[in-house]
Amino acid sequence: MRVFYLTTEFPWPPLHGGRVRSLSQLRLLVAQPEVSRLRLFSLCEVSVSDEERRELARALGGPVSLQVVPPVDHPIHLRQHRRKLAEVALRRVLQGTPYLLGKWLSRSVEQALTEQLQPERPEEPWDVVYIDHLGMAVHLPLVRRLCPTARVVLECHNVESEFFEQFATRQRQPLRLLAEREAQAAAEYEARILAAVDATVAISERDAEELRKLVWQRQGRAIQPLVVPPTVTTHPVELPSNLPPRIVYVGNLTWHPNVAGLDWLCQKVWPLVRSKIPQATLTIAGSGLSTSTNGQLVVPPGWQGPGIQVIGFVTDLREFVTGAAAMAAPVFGGSGVRIKLLDSLRLGVPTVTTRDGASGLPLVDHREVLISDDPAGFAERLALLCGDTALRLRLRDAGLGFLRAHHSHARAEIGLRMALGLPIVAG
Repeated sequence: MRVFYLTTEFPWPPLHGGRVRSLSQLRLLVAQPEVSRLRLFSLCEVSVSDEERRELARALGGPVSLQVVPPVDHPIHLRQHRRKLAEVALRRVLQGTPYLLGKWLSRSVEQALTEQLQPERPEEPWDVVYIDHLGMAVHLPLVRRLCPTARVVLECHNVESEFFEQFATRQRQPLRLLAEREAQAAAEYEARILAAVDATVAISERDAEELRKLVWQRQGRAIQPLVVPPTVTTHPVELPSNLPPRIVYVGNLTWHPNVAGLDWLCQKVWPLVRSKIPQATLTIAGSGLSTSTNGQLVVPPGWQGPGIQVIGFVTDLREFVTGAAAMAAPVFGGSGVRIKLLDSLRLGVPTVTTRDGASGLPLVDHREVLISDDPAGFAERLALLCGDTALRLRLRDAGLGFLRAHHSHARAEIGLRMALGLPIVAG
């Protein structure tokens, strides 16, 4: 089987949840015995070196003939690319093109993709075109034209239209009305694409159900998204009884659901924690923050306070969380699955999260994690973890069991093989 894989962002190094998920899927793909060749086509807004491409190839490994195509330059975070943002806005006004579609339209990308979709031998066309992220589905007409016999699989990291709906609820009139219209346009586009592909991959049962309902309501068609949960390898840290009251946070520091959660944690929860445990510390790590001219991280004022330290990106997550009594993972909004929750579970770090943070995962409060949307309740749970060794160990063991049951390679492989149209291997 020959697979062409296209994604919106070069997935190496795995700095955030989107890249982690893409890398997980690529590893699953190359592990399938039927897959003989895989070509990876991606975009980037920061140049990718030849060595990074080689590192990705080494990380994937396997006997597959793997070709990592040099990524094509394309703006991804449009707030940093005002010209592209203006172009997308103008297209929206003049042509009615929704932002979700217009953001990824590019003549240069289309030209590069046209070249790369050509098989090395005409008699060996691509058997599967795997579209990772809804954004790359803007090229579905091109894929269908150049690869008419290929099975097209769409990987959905989230229910994308939900982000637009959430954005609309945060706005005031008249911007709210415009945002609601954009959310409607996003939902129509998303449903149309989902109805047009041969198979849809969802990251969780919750997302699969939401995608199914979206297509039925908007297109009147029944689809059955296939769930491929993120695969996780457990590597728990030690949890001695004499841990200091050190609390950690890890996440993409520019993603709005994380930013909202951190604002809430630092401003509303943390003072309550310090009132209970004056010596408690909170260390915040993650990518996305800019640096000043002297090389210092530009930390939002709301994330500064007694006992709080922001250190930015860390290369070794396991080393960072070692010695922590708890992880705080507040999230407000978003969709899909929070990779930070899977990271805390695989590392065995007891975690307090919000209901939105646990969304998409069948986690139960006081079984695998502690859950609260109330500042006082969240602070109480963090303080409890700092002083209760038995609770920390119980949560760790339950979390590791949860991952073995729900996020093993074997479980994820079932959904992926069904998406690829391959038989399920018994055993």
